Amino acid sequence: MRRVLAVLVAVLAAPVLAGAAELELAGYAGYTFPFYSQTFGYDSGPVDIPIPSVAIEQSGEFQLEASGGLLFAGGMTLYATDRFGLEVRLDSADMSVETLSNTYSVRVDLPEPFDPVLADLELEKATADLKALTPWSFNLKLRSGGESLRFTASGGLSRLGNVQFAIDQQVALGVVAVNLETNELEIATIHLHGASEEESESSWGGNLGLGLQIGLGERGALILEGRGFFFPTRTYSWEPLDAEALPPLQEALLRRLLVRLDPIEFKPRWLQATIGIAIRF
Repeated sequence: MRRVLAVLVAVLAAPVLAGAAELELAGYAGYTFPFYSQTFGYDSGPVDIPIPSVAIEQSGEFQLEASGGLLFAGGMTLYATDRFGLEVRLDSADMSVETLSNTYSVRVDLPEPFDPVLADLELEKATADLKALTPWSFNLKLRSGGESLRFTASGGLSRLGNVQFAIDQQVALGVVAVNLETNELEIATIHLHGASEEESESSWGGNLGLGLQIGLGERGALILEGRGFFFPTRTYSWEPLDAEALPPLQEALLRRLLVRLDPIEFKPRWLQATIGIAIRF
């Protein structure tokens, strides 16, 4: 990446050194609006009860949803003409992930004259850590004519490195005991861990932005910009925490649960709104 960037800067700088282009440096700050949301439905499979007229239905559900955060970015554009340039930029987009609607529902049908036993268990919210996403982008950039007011459009390829993501999520394994005298259920739970590898592969994506530049003197401009980024989905598997000491029944429920639980499919896609300052040389 460093070699590619050095070559690109050298190629783009040639017209500037020859006095035939304009160099623009820009800094931005703003907020991100991510698109990631994923709903997980799970259960530990059918439960066989060797008692006539007794049946257990149970299922859990939780949702992971990303929310926005602060954004900082810097860019350099070399204009070969007044209207056309090549842009290199680095964005640092912060966002967070939290759990919504983390519940587990159980219904135990009993023979008459007993009423069904019902339970709705509210589980803990996840503890998630998502580091800022920092893509490099290499864009074609267009701008309109004018002095005090100019419109811009830029887009091209973006390269996103390792996505450092980790989450601890509590889930229910299922019913492990039924007390007929008190109509109470014992539901076992466990924490699962999902995380990216320490050195996951980078991926190519794209970005597209539209902006408005308001002149500030002869060499400066105030920038208002909206931009979107799109990268391929990153997939992470779930691993149980503290599963070594589980009783045999809970260990069997855990194995069945992991087969039925979808992996995390994190989508690094977001919009961002920024304000910035540009200086031209």
